[in-house]
Amino acid sequence: MIGRWLSDLPMDDPARKSTSKPMLRRFILHTKPIKYLHLLGSGTEGVVYRVEIEGKEYAIKVFRNWTYTGTKLKGRAQHYTFPIANEARAFARLDSIGQNGTWAVKCHGWMKISGRQRLKSMREYTCWAIVKDYLPHPVSISDIPEIRRKMKIARKALIHPSDTQPCNYRDSFFVDLGRVKTHPYPPQMWSNRERREFFTWFDGYASRWEVSVRDGSVVEGWLNQEFKRSIAEVEARNKRDEAAKQRKLLATVPDATADDQSDWTSNSS
Repeated sequence: MIGRWLSDLPMDDPARKSTSKPMLRRFILHTKPIKYLHLLGSGTEGVVYRVEIEGKEYAIKVFRNWTYTGTKLKGRAQHYTFPIANEARAFARLDSIGQNGTWAVKCHGWMKISGRQRLKSMREYTCWAIVKDYLPHPVSISDIPEIRRKMKIARKALIHPSDTQPCNYRDSFFVDLGRVKTHPYPPQMWSNRERREFFTWFDGYASRWEVSVRDGSVVEGWLNQEFKRSIAEVEARNKRDEAAKQRKLLATVPDATADDQSDWTSNSS
């Protein structure tokens, strides 16, 4: 990994950063103690924690072991599909063109977590990690115009984004680059035409994001329609159940009209 998409140079080294061979530089505080504050999430690619290092909060993504299961790539080319390679190369490209922390969350480099820095619960994960800004706020509807505008940064950086659903944004920043492709990439899995089509598609896709009727978060428009349909079905079912209960209750109440008629007949006699 080091020498392919990870560089031994620290992030603040003044040496020029290559744009043609993107390699992410090392986090400058990589030897310092890590205070784990909160588990932010986990998935197939790894686990993300909110941490404190030297008094500053970060988000750190620790990667799982990854195995290529496709058939298109052979040998070392398979490594390009690893989530850490995807994230490192994308962040490195953005950094090399002066766009670190613009389209995507700001990256502070990679680190190799030592035994002393490691939690016992992290045994199933590798020692490789990428450090980013910690952004506490989820995406909001007001962020969408900025998200759409900033996608041109990824286009200029020769990046092909993926997994760009609302949950992978904090404010207007994309935070999960584990499936992002960055040129140069194995030609068997890179298409300039598909990349161009993605940016056209995304602009319309993001314009249809909505505030969820379920919990107020931002979700894809089609998903919100499913939520609305489910809620309507539940409400209709509840109304039917309530109506059935009322009918059952009414069936147990004596017919007052019949009693009155009976009394009138008796009195007339």
